[in-house]
Amino acid sequence: MFRIFHGMMKKGMIKQGTLTRNIIIVLFVAVITLFIIDASKIDIEPIWASPSTELTTGWTLQVDGKLLDDDFPVPSVKAFEDVEGKVIVISTVLPDVGGEANNLLFRTSQKTVRVLLDGQTIYTYDAALATRRNKVPGYINHFVWLPDKFAGKLLEIETVSYSARTGGTFYPVLLGSRISAVMDLVRYDGLSVFFGILILITSVEIFVLALTLFRNLAVRKSALMFAGIEFCAGLWMTGGSMSAQLIVHNQVLLFVGGIVAMYLLPVFLTGFVVEMYRIPESVLLSRVVGIFPIMCIFISILQLMGVTTHYKFFTPFAIMLFVYLILLIGFCLKAFLNGNRDIKQFLIAIACLIAAVLGELVLLLLPYHTFFNALFFNVGILAFGLVLLRQVLHHIMVYIGQRAKHEFLLAQANTDGLTGVANRRLFEEKLSELRNKPFKDPVGLMIFDVNDLKLLNDEQGHVAGDELLRQIAKDLVHGFKSVGTVYRIGGDEFAMICSPCDCERYTGIRDRVFGGEAATAASLKNLAYGEALWIHRRDYSSVDDLFRVADERMYSKKQEMKRGKIR
Repeated sequence: MFRIFHGMMKKGMIKQGTLTRNIIIVLFVAVITLFIIDASKIDIEPIWASPSTELTTGWTLQVDGKLLDDDFPVPSVKAFEDVEGKVIVISTVLPDVGGEANNLLFRTSQKTVRVLLDGQTIYTYDAALATRRNKVPGYINHFVWLPDKFAGKLLEIETVSYSARTGGTFYPVLLGSRISAVMDLVRYDGLSVFFGILILITSVEIFVLALTLFRNLAVRKSALMFAGIEFCAGLWMTGGSMSAQLIVHNQVLLFVGGIVAMYLLPVFLTGFVVEMYRIPESVLLSRVVGIFPIMCIFISILQLMGVTTHYKFFTPFAIMLFVYLILLIGFCLKAFLNGNRDIKQFLIAIACLIAAVLGELVLLLLPYHTFFNALFFNVGILAFGLVLLRQVLHHIMVYIGQRAKHEFLLAQANTDGLTGVANRRLFEEKLSELRNKPFKDPVGLMIFDVNDLKLLNDEQGHVAGDELLRQIAKDLVHGFKSVGTVYRIGGDEFAMICSPCDCERYTGIRDRVFGGEAATAASLKNLAYGEALWIHRRDYSSVDDLFRVADERMYSKKQEMKRGKIR
């Protein structure tokens, strides 16, 4: 083996540095693997309590005191002709499971529930559906404390069904400690809560970014729509999780959140497509999707009036949503075939969403929920959000790149190439801005002219003249950096505009820059200047009048300097 590697190195097939790095990686993986194998041989007692025991056999079933089955399996789905409003009791003798068992965990649809031990009531639950307007059925987990020495006692779980559809459905009954019950619930679909909270946090972050950093970006509305999509997806995922009741125990609140999410999801989805891709059918889709929130409001009002419930509209809503998604996908596919390549990522994302919804439908159709279906749904929703997030971030980066290029070109167009200060074009824009609005705050204007620049160019060359101009610009910017903006408005002319102007600060800096030999920069000694300052007690009719006065004063000072009256 060594000879083979040595021969490959001599022929240049493997570089020595690459071979050394690969050997180190292989040795590292091998050593870590050996450590893990060795550490796994240590036998340590588990931190959490032992798993709960599922009570599956030995149950009896009674309806309104009539024995229907003396060997009833749990969990089970039993078909009853009419159980609405009837008392359903399943009972069994509790076994001795050992350990620190002190808790009973079972799940029911929202009914009146009573738990008895040898005829003594130890737990009651009443959803109060008989007195509430909002008769929303659903599922809730019941955690029941058990007294000491419960083994051998008769356990009775008594329910009063408010729904013929779910009255004969019985979920697993688990016997163990409270900690083991919580862990059983988390193991069942805790991943849904984790993913749901993660997606909700992402939606809040994108929403905050859209209102702050993305406020002036073209993709702001798309980011807001994406935040809405993620919020609905996270709420839908979290609201449908049994484990979420460890955080929000009132399942009706979770149910309402899921209902709102389902009705708003197509709205945000359409808004995202309209804002991001601008497909030809955008107006039609925006109008059609308004049906969903209107439908949600209408059914909610009927539910509060006691006429119906959202449950009865699940099937027509699902059909409407499916048809609308097909319509949306059809229009997006048409846009893709017509050359809109950006929409490809959305088609991939919507495929993940549909796969997740199909997984959820399978979950609902099966008698007992399985972890695999929940995982399939969670991964599908997560993939859907990640694909859209990737595209939103891509568009943001592209827009920022284009904006940066635009700003760079704009800065180039507004910057003097020799000195780096603002040029004549930007100076004229500033004058036009001041010209089109009345004076309210003080405005200061200074005009500068370099004396004998032509003579310097003739004697020492244009390089020396250019260097002088650069130095003058640098000194002017440094001197007036906290007061106003310096412009190069001609070959040897500069200007400074102070607007709005702090008159006291302006005059102080002017005197410091041009106030004598000790205070003047070397490059500014041969610089003529004129100024005009508009304040409330001065009368300049316009900014053009202000410029004319400053220019005249600069020219007058320039002549005096040439005659030797001013140095």
